[in-house]
Amino acid sequence: MNINRVLINNIDLSSVDHDRYLFNYRQDSNALMSSIKEVGLINPVILKKNQDADETYSIICGYQRIKVCQESGYESIEAKVVDDFTDEGLLLLSFHDNLSSRGFNEIEKAIVLKKFLETGYSYDRLMSEIAPLLGVPPNKNIIVKHIDILALDTEIKKSVAVDELEPKKAFLLITLDGVERDIVWRVLFRESSINVNEAKETIRNLLDLKQIKQVGMVELLSSKEISLIISDNKSNKRQRGERICRLIKTMRYPVISKKEDEFDNSCRELGLDNDVRVNHSRYFEGDEIRITIRASNEEKLKANIEKLHSNLKNGVFKKIFSIIKNN
Repeated sequence: MNINRVLINNIDLSSVDHDRYLFNYRQDSNALMSSIKEVGLINPVILKKNQDADETYSIICGYQRIKVCQESGYESIEAKVVDDFTDEGLLLLSFHDNLSSRGFNEIEKAIVLKKFLETGYSYDRLMSEIAPLLGVPPNKNIIVKHIDILALDTEIKKSVAVDELEPKKAFLLITLDGVERDIVWRVLFRESSINVNEAKETIRNLLDLKQIKQVGMVELLSSKEISLIISDNKSNKRQRGERICRLIKTMRYPVISKKEDEFDNSCRELGLDNDVRVNHSRYFEGDEIRITIRASNEEKLKANIEKLHSNLKNGVFKKIFSIIKNN
């Protein structure tokens, strides 16, 4: 690759194909702007000379650097100019240059996978050659989901890019339509905080409620009860998320939710510490309970067993069994 001095006006920054070899999805260029103003452009960008026009170039690597130089008043910059590369070779060059210099955020990983697929890579090649370098599981379904993230709304993609929204949660939004997707993201992921399993269950409950109540998700998630939870400044995002999930589950399963409240209240009467857990079967489908004891020594184990035995004598467990058997 030869290093040339290239006029910025001769570099394609805006045509339909200007980003053919680019993977950039970074919103903040302030740090780069400061660096270039302080010490100039340290690393030359990489360009390809266009064959159909004199002295015009396509960008292989360095779009952000070129834009910052342009905004800083540069008329020309140093660039490495490549020749005789295939599209696949240019894409690989850009990929490895970025991989070694800065890495990729989650949206950029999706862009990488999509562009290699469009260049002619099979899913097998993506799984064996590209996905491992990105830290993406070599699984076709997961790769497809990553690429599908690119169809999400801009604000959601930004939250994924800056690690506010993890990809597994973004995957859950893909199947929703635009209006539903926006309010689910806002209420469950931006205004509150829930884990992936809670999100799966809550979205499933919302879809069921749509059919049962014949109302949309927007109406369900804009209810007065949920608005009050979101506006509660005394609660943190995790607490708000738990309350919203609980409310939606109660709406979907009112009878089961009532039994869960009774069961939880009775378990609190046991006065057990956090090393002992009492659980019922899923949706109270069975008539048994499961008790889990965690102990680091014999004394703690003995104390917990004695506490359980005392509750048996006092009849608290009888109340618990009556709840789970009352179907």
